[in-house]
Amino acid sequence: MTAGQISGPKTPPAHRQQELWNTVFGENYQAIDEYEEDESGRPVWLYALVASVVAALVGVLVWAFAAGPLSSGDTAEAATSAKPSPVKTGATAKPQAQTSSRLPVYKGTASPVNGVLTDTAGRITLPRLGGPWQADADPAQVKATYGFTSRQYVPAGMTTKGKREFAQVMSGPLAQSLAARYTTPDNLSPVVSAVMFRARQTQFPKGNAATKVAQQRLARNNLTGLAAVYKVTADGATTTVVVAAMNTGADLPTIVYMAVPELKNDLLPDINTVFRSIKPLR
Repeated sequence: MTAGQISGPKTPPAHRQQELWNTVFGENYQAIDEYEEDESGRPVWLYALVASVVAALVGVLVWAFAAGPLSSGDTAEAATSAKPSPVKTGATAKPQAQTSSRLPVYKGTASPVNGVLTDTAGRITLPRLGGPWQADADPAQVKATYGFTSRQYVPAGMTTKGKREFAQVMSGPLAQSLAARYTTPDNLSPVVSAVMFRARQTQFPKGNAATKVAQQRLARNNLTGLAAVYKVTADGATTTVVVAAMNTGADLPTIVYMAVPELKNDLLPDINTVFRSIKPLR
């Protein structure tokens, strides 16, 4: 065969073409040709790629609905976490001190009342208590010693530090040294607090502690005022103290101070008697 025969315009016979293809591509060219025709121009790797992408998308959707942000569990948890956390009230929480808006009513038998005790300087009258109670006869001495103008008392023994104790009821105008604490008849709380602070300094041993347990406005017998109850702890014992500031029409309110040491708790009902019976002096 010459070069002109190969490159000429005539097409070689079919069996000759087969021999030529075998020489160039090898005897398996027919298999390769058949493989490409079967795939119709779309290789297998393209199908594999598409299948992989679809599988990946399905996996992402399954995760999103099962455990991801689209799951109902996460939504509920997010809603729960958005709620404010409740305040724990365990055993370690410190209780808040509560102050009652009314004076306590002490149960028991009160001391008898033997008439009226008049406090001219304070412009009030008080019940004169009987039984174990005694009244100081010297107002000047009471003023010099206690800063009040009337006093009734019951001896209550000795403190652990050797100081004499008394249950006592005292009254008189607010001391001039505390006059700045008084502003208006409707604002008596600073007055009551100042009197209690002074009493802790003068009537109780150093290192005492006081807690207010009740406070009440008073409006009785044509008088208005404010009364507060305290528990004062000193020398390992507790004393109940009641302080009242009463508006009498004078420049300064009148103070009524009553203290009952723990050793004389049987006299606590006398507190009811005194603060229910304060009257203006006529």
